[in-house]
Amino acid sequence: MYDWSEDGPEVVRPLDCIVGCTTRANLCMGKAITFPDIETVRTIYKEQRIWQKVKEDLKQAGKLTKKVK
Repeated sequence: MYDWSEDGPEVVRPLDCIVGCTTRANLCMGKAITFPDIETVRTIYKEQRIWQKVKEDLKQAGKLTKKVK
């Protein structure tokens, strides 16, 4: 999430954002907010094993009850 300072907008609550949400970029009239294309994001997630790590964390927390492929 953003707040305004004397220098302009600042990201102050990045954990309030939702992965994949592009609403703010779409609303930004100056086109100052951009995101990588979805294939780039998928490649990063695969290379960094992000989904596997999330799955493991959910299992450890007892929150994963269905089999996930």
